Amino acid sequence: MATPSSGNVRELETLAPAFICWYIQRPFSTDVEEVLASLKLFFRFYPEFGEKRSITALDPAEVAARLASLIIHTVYEGIVATYSLTTFLRFLHDSGRWSGKPESYRAVNGILTDIICLDMRSAPGGAETANVVNAAPAG
Repeated sequence: MATPSSGNVRELETLAPAFICWYIQRPFSTDVEEVLASLKLFFRFYPEFGEKRSITALDPAEVAARLASLIIHTVYEGIVATYSLTTFLRFLHDSGRWSGKPESYRAVNGILTDIICLDMRSAPGGAETANVVNAAPAG
């Protein structure tokens, strides 16, 4: 497991005001503070490799590895983190804050979508955990 990253959390905290403004303008059903708490949990263990690394340019392999680890250890928190990251990724894109390559964005989005699809298929009687973060339509 990676050592906790206070730098990633600080970076998230600097983005939080803009994220909150963006979030409350959309029809999400989950409280923004719950989404931020889930993101903080994820980013505490997302690798930090110096000043050139940013949570606005997520690495697909690292996202997949961290989510897999989180899901293996605490399924619910891992699924919630996946939905929260999907929302955060959309915020980065919509606000022009994504600083990574377009291919990386598509790959991270694909990883998150695959996990959400698996979660929705595995939920008895429907997509119960999909209601954790009710995503607004992509726009």
